[in-house]
Amino acid sequence: MQDTEILSWDNTKSLNDITLVEMGNNDVILSCSIGKIVLWFGRQATSDDVSTVIQSVAKIDTSVGHEKEVICNYDEISGCSDQGCIIISYARHRGGGYRVIFTIPFCSSQACIYFINSIINELTDSDVKKTLHWNGSIVKIMLLFDELKKILNLKLLNVEYKEGTDA
Repeated sequence: MQDTEILSWDNTKSLNDITLVEMGNNDVILSCSIGKIVLWFGRQATSDDVSTVIQSVAKIDTSVGHEKEVICNYDEISGCSDQGCIIISYARHRGGGYRVIFTIPFCSSQACIYFINSIINELTDSDVKKTLHWNGSIVKIMLLFDELKKILNLKLLNVEYKEGTDA
């Protein structure tokens, strides 16, 4: 494995002691732990930034998923699955329409494209924060950091360790 900034952060600590790794730049921040990745895109993030992050995460681990909720008409529910998403549940919404919960699986390139486009659309109004669920590991986090460091010039912002092993 290549030496990365994570390893040089505190080489007196074991990789197994790392609980959180934050990486980013002015436009993108990823907070990665074993069970989830929290993404933050600032309003100045470009569509290429969003696409690169999502595609890099999918490349490192196809088991990643994002749960999304929308309110839509009944006729639009099947559109979610047409985009490669997996419908978890739907029910009538008291404000009208249907509340649909679905998962965006990163193993589906079509679902990833849908997710990328939805983030880009949200960025026109405000910063965007999304939570991804995965079966991550410190090795996968290091691979993700190495990938994004080259493409987006991400920097290591913070590494947190298990309690009692703080640097």
